[in-house]
Amino acid sequence: MKKSFKTIAYIGFISKGLIYIVIGTLSLLAALNMGGESTGTSSALSFLKKQPLGQVLLMLLGVGLVCYSAWMYVQSIKDPENIGSDTKGKLKRIIYFFNGLIYNFVAVLAFLHLFGKTGGKNSDTAYLDFLGPTTLSILFIVVGIILAIVAITFFVGVIKGHLLDRFNLENAKYSHIIKILGKFGYYARAFVVAILAYFFLRAGIYTNNHEIKGIQDAFSFLHTSGVGSILMAVTAGGFIAYGVFYILLTRFRTFKND
Repeated sequence: MKKSFKTIAYIGFISKGLIYIVIGTLSLLAALNMGGESTGTSSALSFLKKQPLGQVLLMLLGVGLVCYSAWMYVQSIKDPENIGSDTKGKLKRIIYFFNGLIYNFVAVLAFLHLFGKTGGKNSDTAYLDFLGPTTLSILFIVVGIILAIVAITFFVGVIKGHLLDRFNLENAKYSHIIKILGKFGYYARAFVVAILAYFFLRAGIYTNNHEIKGIQDAFSFLHTSGVGSILMAVTAGGFIAYGVFYILLTRFRTFKND
Protein backbone atom coordinates (compact mmCIF):
# COMPACT_ATOMS: atom_id res chain seq x y z
CA MET A 1 0.00 0.00 0.00
CA LYS A 2 1.49 3.32 -1.06
CA LYS A 3 1.86 5.89 1.69
CA SER A 4 0.18 8.49 -0.55
CA PHE A 5 -2.92 6.30 -0.80
CA LYS A 6 -3.09 6.01 2.99
CA THR A 7 -2.71 9.76 3.44
CA ILE A 8 -5.53 10.45 0.97
CA ALA A 9 -7.72 7.88 2.75
CA TYR A 10 -7.07 9.29 6.24
CA ILE A 11 -7.81 12.88 5.19
CA GLY A 12 -11.01 11.63 3.57
CA PHE A 13 -12.05 9.71 6.69
CA ILE A 14 -11.76 12.83 8.84
CA SER A 15 -13.81 14.92 6.40
CA LYS A 16 -16.55 12.32 6.02
CA GLY A 17 -16.68 11.85 9.80
CA LEU A 18 -16.99 15.59 10.39
CA ILE A 19 -20.00 15.90 8.06
CA TYR A 20 -21.87 13.11 9.85
CA ILE A 21 -21.02 14.47 13.30
CA VAL A 22 -22.40 17.92 12.39
CA ILE A 23 -25.58 16.47 10.84
CA GLY A 24 -26.12 14.19 13.83
CA THR A 25 -25.40 16.86 16.44
CA LEU A 26 -27.74 19.46 14.95
CA SER A 27 -30.51 16.88 14.53
CA LEU A 28 -30.00 15.56 18.06
CA LEU A 29 -30.29 19.07 19.51
CA ALA A 30 -33.52 19.51 17.53
CA ALA A 31 -34.91 16.22 18.85
CA LEU A 32 -34.13 17.35 22.42
CA ASN A 33 -35.56 20.84 21.77
CA MET A 34 -32.20 22.40 22.53
CA GLY A 35 -31.99 24.81 19.63
CA GLY A 36 -30.85 22.61 16.79
CA GLU A 37 -32.71 21.70 13.63
CA SER A 38 -33.25 18.61 11.52
CA THR A 39 -30.52 18.91 8.97
CA GLY A 40 -28.88 17.37 5.95
CA THR A 41 -25.59 17.79 4.15
CA SER A 42 -26.33 21.22 2.70
CA SER A 43 -27.56 22.60 6.04
CA ALA A 44 -24.54 21.15 7.81
CA LEU A 45 -22.26 22.96 5.36
CA SER A 46 -24.18 26.20 5.96
CA PHE A 47 -23.73 25.71 9.71
CA LEU A 48 -19.98 25.23 9.32
CA LYS A 49 -19.71 28.37 7.19
CA LYS A 50 -21.24 30.45 10.01
CA GLN A 51 -18.65 29.33 12.54
CA PRO A 52 -15.42 31.20 13.34
CA LEU A 53 -13.00 30.54 10.47
CA GLY A 54 -15.98 28.96 8.70
CA GLN A 55 -14.64 29.61 5.21
CA VAL A 56 -11.36 27.95 6.11
CA LEU A 57 -13.30 24.98 7.52
CA LEU A 58 -15.31 24.66 4.31
CA MET A 59 -12.21 24.86 2.15
CA LEU A 60 -10.47 22.15 4.18
CA LEU A 61 -13.61 20.04 4.21
CA GLY A 62 -14.05 20.35 0.45
CA VAL A 63 -10.44 19.29 -0.12
CA GLY A 64 -10.88 16.44 2.36
CA LEU A 65 -13.99 15.17 0.60
CA VAL A 66 -12.12 15.27 -2.72
CA CYS A 67 -9.51 13.08 -0.99
CA TYR A 68 -12.22 10.67 0.18
CA SER A 69 -13.68 10.37 -3.30
CA ALA A 70 -10.14 9.88 -4.66
CA TRP A 71 -9.67 7.01 -2.19
CA MET A 72 -12.90 5.46 -3.48
CA TYR A 73 -11.57 5.71 -7.04
CA VAL A 74 -8.24 4.20 -6.00
CA GLN A 75 -10.03 1.24 -4.43
CA SER A 76 -12.21 0.86 -7.50
CA ILE A 77 -9.52 1.18 -10.18
CA LYS A 78 -6.14 0.37 -8.60
CA ASP A 79 -7.49 -2.20 -6.13
CA PRO A 80 -4.60 -1.77 -3.64
CA GLU A 81 -6.18 -4.15 -1.11
CA ASN A 82 -6.80 -6.95 -3.62
CA ILE A 83 -10.59 -6.87 -3.53
CA GLY A 84 -10.40 -8.98 -6.66
CA SER A 85 -11.85 -9.22 -10.14
CA ASP A 86 -14.40 -11.95 -9.57
CA THR A 87 -18.10 -11.08 -9.67
CA LYS A 88 -18.24 -10.13 -5.99
CA GLY A 89 -15.05 -8.09 -6.20
CA LYS A 90 -16.17 -6.24 -9.33
CA LEU A 91 -19.47 -5.37 -7.67
CA LYS A 92 -17.67 -3.93 -4.63
CA ARG A 93 -15.37 -1.91 -6.86
CA ILE A 94 -18.30 -0.54 -8.85
CA ILE A 95 -19.97 0.51 -5.58
CA TYR A 96 -16.75 2.25 -4.51
CA PHE A 97 -16.65 4.10 -7.83
CA PHE A 98 -20.19 5.42 -7.42
CA ASN A 99 -19.43 6.35 -3.79
CA GLY A 100 -16.58 8.40 -5.20
CA LEU A 101 -19.01 10.22 -7.49
CA ILE A 102 -21.36 10.93 -4.57
CA TYR A 103 -18.62 12.44 -2.43
CA ASN A 104 -17.34 14.41 -5.41
CA PHE A 105 -20.79 15.98 -5.49
CA VAL A 106 -20.66 16.72 -1.75
CA ALA A 107 -17.22 18.30 -2.22
CA VAL A 108 -18.60 20.51 -4.99
CA LEU A 109 -21.48 21.43 -2.69
CA ALA A 110 -18.96 22.47 -0.02
CA PHE A 111 -17.15 24.72 -2.50
CA LEU A 112 -20.47 26.20 -3.68
CA HIS A 113 -21.31 27.06 -0.06
CA LEU A 114 -17.86 28.53 0.31
CA PHE A 115 -18.43 30.90 -2.61
CA GLY A 116 -22.11 31.52 -1.78
CA LYS A 117 -23.58 29.95 -4.91
CA THR A 118 -26.05 27.42 -3.51
CA GLY A 119 -29.60 27.46 -4.78
CA GLY A 120 -32.96 27.09 -3.08
CA LYS A 121 -34.59 23.91 -1.88
CA ASN A 122 -36.15 23.00 -5.20
CA SER A 123 -33.30 24.04 -7.46
CA ASP A 124 -32.05 20.46 -7.57
CA THR A 125 -35.22 19.21 -9.30
CA ALA A 126 -35.81 21.93 -11.89
CA TYR A 127 -33.61 20.24 -14.48
CA LEU A 128 -35.78 17.10 -14.34
CA ASP A 129 -38.99 18.84 -15.40
CA PHE A 130 -38.41 18.18 -19.11
CA LEU A 131 -38.77 14.41 -18.53
CA GLY A 132 -42.51 14.62 -17.94
CA PRO A 133 -44.58 13.23 -15.04
CA THR A 134 -44.73 9.60 -16.25
CA THR A 135 -40.99 9.32 -16.82
CA LEU A 136 -40.32 11.05 -13.51
CA SER A 137 -42.60 8.58 -11.72
CA ILE A 138 -40.70 5.65 -13.23
CA LEU A 139 -37.38 7.29 -12.34
CA PHE A 140 -38.47 7.84 -8.73
CA ILE A 141 -39.65 4.24 -8.43
CA VAL A 142 -36.29 3.00 -9.72
CA VAL A 143 -34.42 5.26 -7.28
CA GLY A 144 -36.70 4.06 -4.46
CA ILE A 145 -35.97 0.42 -5.27
CA ILE A 146 -32.21 1.09 -5.39
CA LEU A 147 -32.34 2.88 -2.03
CA ALA A 148 -34.36 0.02 -0.53
CA ILE A 149 -31.71 -2.45 -1.73
CA VAL A 150 -28.98 -0.24 -0.24
CA ALA A 151 -30.80 -0.10 3.11
CA ILE A 152 -31.23 -3.89 3.16
CA THR A 153 -27.57 -4.31 2.20
CA PHE A 154 -26.53 -2.14 5.15
CA PHE A 155 -28.70 -4.07 7.60
CA VAL A 156 -27.52 -7.46 6.34
CA GLY A 157 -23.91 -6.30 6.10
CA VAL A 158 -23.85 -5.18 9.74
CA ILE A 159 -25.57 -8.35 10.96
CA LYS A 160 -23.18 -10.62 9.05
CA GLY A 161 -20.20 -8.44 9.87
CA HIS A 162 -18.61 -7.99 6.45
CA LEU A 163 -19.32 -4.24 6.34
CA LEU A 164 -16.95 -3.73 9.25
CA ASP A 165 -14.55 -6.54 8.34
CA ARG A 166 -13.27 -4.53 5.37
CA PHE A 167 -11.70 -2.02 7.79
CA ASN A 168 -9.39 -4.69 9.28
CA LEU A 169 -9.97 -3.66 12.89
CA GLU A 170 -9.41 -7.08 14.48
CA ASN A 171 -6.05 -6.20 15.99
CA ALA A 172 -6.97 -2.66 17.05
CA LYS A 173 -6.61 -1.89 20.74
CA TYR A 174 -10.20 -0.72 21.14
CA SER A 175 -11.71 -2.75 18.31
CA HIS A 176 -14.80 -3.76 20.33
CA ILE A 177 -15.79 -0.18 21.08
CA ILE A 178 -14.97 1.01 17.57
CA LYS A 179 -17.09 -1.75 16.05
CA ILE A 180 -20.03 -0.87 18.31
CA LEU A 181 -19.84 2.72 17.05
CA GLY A 182 -19.63 1.48 13.47
CA LYS A 183 -22.60 -0.87 13.85
CA PHE A 184 -24.74 1.82 15.48
CA GLY A 185 -23.80 4.24 12.72
CA TYR A 186 -24.53 1.84 9.90
CA TYR A 187 -27.90 0.92 11.41
CA ALA A 188 -28.78 4.64 11.60
CA ARG A 189 -27.71 5.16 7.99
CA ALA A 190 -29.72 2.12 6.88
CA PHE A 191 -32.79 3.46 8.72
CA VAL A 192 -32.52 6.87 7.04
CA VAL A 193 -31.93 5.32 3.60
CA ALA A 194 -35.02 3.15 4.13
CA ILE A 195 -37.08 6.29 4.86
CA LEU A 196 -35.72 7.92 1.69
CA ALA A 197 -36.65 4.80 -0.28
CA TYR A 198 -40.20 5.14 1.08
CA PHE A 199 -40.29 8.82 0.01
CA PHE A 200 -39.23 8.05 -3.55
CA LEU A 201 -41.49 5.02 -3.95
CA ARG A 202 -44.48 6.92 -2.56
CA ALA A 203 -43.81 9.88 -4.87
CA GLY A 204 -43.40 7.61 -7.88
CA ILE A 205 -46.44 5.42 -7.24
CA TYR A 206 -49.02 7.52 -5.42
CA THR A 207 -48.31 11.22 -5.92
CA ASN A 208 -47.21 13.72 -8.53
CA ASN A 209 -44.86 15.45 -6.09
CA HIS A 210 -41.49 14.72 -7.68
CA GLU A 211 -39.40 16.65 -5.21
CA ILE A 212 -36.06 15.04 -4.43
CA LYS A 213 -35.79 14.13 -0.76
CA GLY A 214 -32.66 14.03 1.37
CA ILE A 215 -31.37 13.38 4.88
CA GLN A 216 -32.97 16.55 6.25
CA ASP A 217 -36.40 15.41 5.01
CA ALA A 218 -35.90 12.01 6.64
CA PHE A 219 -35.11 13.59 10.02
CA SER A 220 -38.07 15.96 9.68
CA PHE A 221 -40.30 12.97 8.92
CA LEU A 222 -39.07 11.26 12.10
CA HIS A 223 -39.64 14.40 14.15
CA THR A 224 -43.30 14.60 13.14
CA SER A 225 -44.11 10.90 13.63
CA GLY A 226 -45.77 9.42 16.71
CA VAL A 227 -42.61 8.84 18.73
CA GLY A 228 -40.61 11.19 16.56
CA SER A 229 -38.35 12.80 19.13
CA ILE A 230 -37.12 9.44 20.40
CA LEU A 231 -36.56 7.99 16.92
CA MET A 232 -34.91 11.18 15.76
CA ALA A 233 -32.62 11.33 18.79
CA VAL A 234 -31.53 7.70 18.39
CA THR A 235 -30.95 8.10 14.65
CA ALA A 236 -29.06 11.36 15.14
CA GLY A 237 -26.94 9.64 17.77
CA GLY A 238 -26.21 6.94 15.21
CA PHE A 239 -25.00 9.57 12.75
CA ILE A 240 -22.68 11.01 15.41
CA ALA A 241 -21.40 7.49 16.14
CA TYR A 242 -20.81 6.91 12.44
CA GLY A 243 -18.82 10.15 12.17
CA VAL A 244 -16.71 9.31 15.23
CA PHE A 245 -16.17 5.81 13.82
CA TYR A 246 -14.73 7.23 10.60
CA ILE A 247 -12.44 9.62 12.44
CA LEU A 248 -11.18 6.75 14.63
CA LEU A 249 -10.31 4.84 11.46
CA THR A 250 -7.44 7.27 10.96
CA ARG A 251 -5.85 5.77 14.08
CA PHE A 252 -6.95 2.14 14.07
CA ARG A 253 -7.79 1.18 10.48
CA THR A 254 -5.19 -1.10 8.88
CA PHE A 255 -4.76 -1.86 5.20
CA LYS A 256 -4.22 -5.21 3.56
CA ASN A 257 -0.82 -5.77 1.98
CA ASP A 258 0.88 -3.44 4.50
